[in-house]
Amino acid sequence: MEAIASSGITISLTPVQAVIGAALGRLFKQIARHLLFGRAKLTVKSAKHGGEALFAPVVTSSYTPLLDIDYNVHKSNSTFFTDLDENRTELMLALFKDVVRPLKTGKDAPKPKMFNMGGTSCIFKKAIAPFARYEISSRVLCWDEKWVYVVSHFTKPGSNKPTEYLLGPKNTKKSTSSEQQAKVDDQQDRIYATAITKFVFKQGRKTCSPESVMLESGLLPTPPTTEGASGLENGVANVKKERDPHWSWEEVQAECNKHLEVAQNFGSLDKLHGTFIGKAGPAMYAY
Repeated sequence: MEAIASSGITISLTPVQAVIGAALGRLFKQIARHLLFGRAKLTVKSAKHGGEALFAPVVTSSYTPLLDIDYNVHKSNSTFFTDLDENRTELMLALFKDVVRPLKTGKDAPKPKMFNMGGTSCIFKKAIAPFARYEISSRVLCWDEKWVYVVSHFTKPGSNKPTEYLLGPKNTKKSTSSEQQAKVDDQQDRIYATAITKFVFKQGRKTCSPESVMLESGLLPTPPTTEGASGLENGVANVKKERDPHWSWEEVQAECNKHLEVAQNFGSLDKLHGTFIGKAGPAMYAY
């Protein structure tokens, strides 16, 4: 594969180099958008968007090109993970860019942290036909003391029609309609595949709890005070709740706990490392 630069120089690239270059180009573009050029517009904060924004998905549209088709004449299973990389990176940067590259600098500034993937699994439901369009949506499902679990869905085009977009131009907002609500029950039939991924936050070699990182990122509502929890200000709390349409700390924790069991079942797959045969028995053959 050859590319001719504007200066007249011919650059030769193998197909593998071209694919790697394109992948890195997408990654650098994402980093530039989030950390340099569109930081303010692409950052989620509980104070502005509500605690429920932590669970909102990021949606990517794509299609099945010729090189993604396998011998079964549909999108190859392995290519799902390439799509997931881009979509999940967009989600994690939207939520956690302020800890990846803190705005404050100096001695008292927070230390940069990075999210690292600890495992992923994809459950396939329906085949995606050659050249067919589809959508990928990823969102935070829940978290525990160590891991943040992200769920991703591959769906038919038009499956993601949210009531509004929290980030981006104002004209992208969409209003809820009765027809839209009637189609909610049909969403299962629109799913091609579902994946779950777990991420851990690292500050150098130190592991940081997801809740501490979310608090540092401004993604969680204000925790309840001891006085408020004791019920001494229930009347005031109820009035505040009526005025505030966004989720409280308790509602965010309830949403997290709702899916924690299924996520930790996935986490238990770490035990599979113990099934490695290695030098303990015979092998069929080396290929």
